[in-house]
Amino acid sequence: MSKVSLYVRYRGSRKYEKATIRGKYKGNYPEGTVFCLRYLGPTVDPDTGKGSHKRCFETLPGLDTILAGNEKRLLKEVELYRMEHGEIPIPVPKPAPAAMPVLVPAVAGGPLLLDAAIDQYKASLIKRKKAKRTVGGYGYTLREFYQSCGNKPLSSITVQDLEDFQAYMDKEGLSDRTMANRIGEVVTLLRYFKIKDVTLSVKYVEKKVRAYRADELDALFAMATPDEWVLFQFFLGLGPREQEVMYAHWSDVDFVDGIYKVTAHQPRFTPKDYEEREIPLPAHLGAALRERRREVESQLIFPTPSGKPDGHMLRKLKALAKRAGLDPTKFGLHVFRKTFATLLHRAGVDARTIQQRLGHSDLETTLLYLEGENARSQNSRDKANEAFGTFGGQARCELFNS
Repeated sequence: MSKVSLYVRYRGSRKYEKATIRGKYKGNYPEGTVFCLRYLGPTVDPDTGKGSHKRCFETLPGLDTILAGNEKRLLKEVELYRMEHGEIPIPVPKPAPAAMPVLVPAVAGGPLLLDAAIDQYKASLIKRKKAKRTVGGYGYTLREFYQSCGNKPLSSITVQDLEDFQAYMDKEGLSDRTMANRIGEVVTLLRYFKIKDVTLSVKYVEKKVRAYRADELDALFAMATPDEWVLFQFFLGLGPREQEVMYAHWSDVDFVDGIYKVTAHQPRFTPKDYEEREIPLPAHLGAALRERRREVESQLIFPTPSGKPDGHMLRKLKALAKRAGLDPTKFGLHVFRKTFATLLHRAGVDARTIQQRLGHSDLETTLLYLEGENARSQNSRDKANEAFGTFGGQARCELFNS
């Protein structure tokens, strides 16, 4: 008999974990948690007629307790048992839907349909040399919007279609922030075609991401292997984006002048906005990279064992944080950029220089990365005394002379 397991997926996440009453929630999962069944389901190949099994995740909409989820789990086990013993037929999977075709309006001079508009917009992104990841992200969102509202003349799309798309995403368990971003991408498509009166604002709570504290970094690097140490020192000391580290070449490092240069490596990597930049190389990191250069044969600074770009650096960071006794959920690669900017700011580097080193196109974005001085620090107290101490002295004299 096939075993069926109950899993949960938290709102705004694509990661599944096994449902249990022994975890931190004690079975009382937060609002928005999605319950799912996981099992090996019998299936029939529609071409050959042969039976087989495939792993399935089945979402259980409308459930809010682990008890109700377990009831569904037991019913599914009975259903699978009856299938395997021939009591009910094994469903034959429907053929995969055809990919959305590249179309133009069916009638010359007729209304522009949504599918053709999406193709034209994606072509414009490619023409403007947007990154493949950007084009892919927009393409995915717009395909989802197409599935939500169907193919219709672009000029007939209304705010109601955006609200229906929001409800469509909400059923998928996406976070308010993700829904806001995706609706914004649809609105960008509409504005590209001069439709400016159809828009929708999705409110969400902006999570404040703080820079890493000194004690967290000390604990992290104390437990790091030599490879992990130089990798995350690279993130901390140079403030690069993840893709920039994945495709960093030894030719980008100028050991003589102590400079690291973010530059293009065709055909797979180009810097964001196609802007190269130079960043001073901290002496301790330069020394570590010199040592690493003797050991790594690849042109890449941080290759996988097979010599390819490493796409698992976030996983390595979270594993290291866990070994160091830190909360892995609070560690992310992009936080190193915020920490890089904050530490430079505290060291007296001006915001314009930090903007150039981060590769931001506008100063406002850079200012969001800068954290103010910790209120508990001695420097903060010294500055407060310097700014307001004289007034305290005058007030005190007046108080005792009254």
